[in-house]
Order: sequence, then C-alpha cells, then structure tokens
Amino acid sequence: MCISGAAGLPRVRSWCDDRGNCMNLLICDDDVTFAEKVRSAAVPFFEANNVPVQCMVCASAEEAQALPGLENCQLAFLDVDLVTASGIELGRTLKQKNPKVLLVYISAYLEFAPQGYTVSAFRYILKGDIQRMLPVCLEDVYQELFGARRVLEVEFNRETKQVPYDDIFSLESEGRRVLVFGEEPHKLLCVYYGKLSELPEDLFENGFVRIGRSAVVNMKYIQKIAGYKVRMRNGAELSVSRASYAEVRRLYLEWKGRFGDE
Repeated sequence: MCISGAAGLPRVRSWCDDRGNCMNLLICDDDVTFAEKVRSAAVPFFEANNVPVQCMVCASAEEAQALPGLENCQLAFLDVDLVTASGIELGRTLKQKNPKVLLVYISAYLEFAPQGYTVSAFRYILKGDIQRMLPVCLEDVYQELFGARRVLEVEFNRETKQVPYDDIFSLESEGRRVLVFGEEPHKLLCVYYGKLSELPEDLFENGFVRIGRSAVVNMKYIQKIAGYKVRMRNGAELSVSRASYAEVRRLYLEWKGRFGDE
C-alpha cells in the first residue's frame, strides 16, 4: 500500500506499528517513474518473504517530512539530488526520528556517494545500474532486519562467548590477544588469545575489513575515511596503513553501494 503525491496510487493513513512483523518503507524521488520502479521491485520482494509492506512514496523532501509517524520508518530509498531539498538532509531528519532506519541513496552519479558518510547510509544505488544493484540491496536489507544474527565465537579463560557481528565496531591486535570493541569506545566487549589472521572468512564476507596489521573494523559503523584514518560512528579513530589505504577506501565504497567494477 502506498501514499504519494503522484496520481493513481492508493492512500493509507498511517505506518504499520508492528515493526517486528512488517516493513515501513519510504521512497522519495522527484522522478515518479523511477520511484514506481523501486516500489514495484521492493514491495513484491518483501511480500514474497512473508513481510507485509506499508509503503509511502513522495516526490519531495518537504512532502516526506510532513508525513506523520516518521519515527516508524524502517527503510528509505532517497534520491540524493532532489529539486528543493537534498536527500542527505531528509536522511538526517529520518535518522533523528529513528536512528535505526536504513537509508539507501539513489543517484545517477557515483561522486554523490561520499555525502552519505554524514548520515551513515546503508547502501548507494546508481540509477543506471538499478536492475543489478536493487535486488542485491533488497536482499541485504532483508538480512539486516529479519535475518538470523551472525556471531563471532571466541574462547577465553575456558569460557566460550558469542559476540554478534552487529555489536562489534572493531577488533584490534595486542600482542597475543585480540581486543573486541563495541559501541562504547575504549570499552571491551571481550578479549581472547588469537590472531587477526585467524578470524573466520565469514566475518569479512559480512562487512568487515582489515585496515592494517593490527586492526579490523566493521564497515557498517564507519563514519569517514580520510587522512589515513578511519573514524567510527562512536568517535573512535584507527590508523590505516599507507599500503592498505586506497584498497580500504575502495572496498568500503564497494560494500556501501555494491558498485562492483563500476
């Protein structure tokens, strides 16, 4: 179901309030035809996975900001370059309302991608490659919101601990130990004896990247990469080796947007 400034779409009065069993989706693009292309792919995808969808479609940031109950929005597809107000500003408003909302930015140009650093965009999609990128993005969204939680299993002092990937901001090597940090900077989630080279491959297949000899970070929580440093969303800063810097930046942008060889 959708609400939109565009003619021909059915109207609904409110968002779904049972977010554990449904999807509240916002699409904001001043190109109505393109917005419909996103809607016609996203809604059937989630419904095929037994997730009912409440979808709002807007043609401007102002129209979207006027919607009641924005704090219930779970996923937003936003055009970066809206006519009157930027999609980045709209994303910032949505994050203020609901810090857990997933923001997917849509643009005709790759150079707009770094702007999403400031609002922790979940993915970027190039309009010219929508057929390839959108299905992958939707699958990632589904796994993020409704999939089973992946965990890192470690042993220390004869105890086994399972740490969800989503809770990990960084893993840092210190001598023979690996220090695992979460949302609170400098506060350990756990520590164990081991090497970063022994981390499971599955970790790196799910958004983690090694930034040097002594640190691995969760790309999901990167705020910015600049000046041979990674700044995390919790304020922590970690050095990136000069040898790895260009590759880390490339991997991060590729992961954020699934741009592949673009």
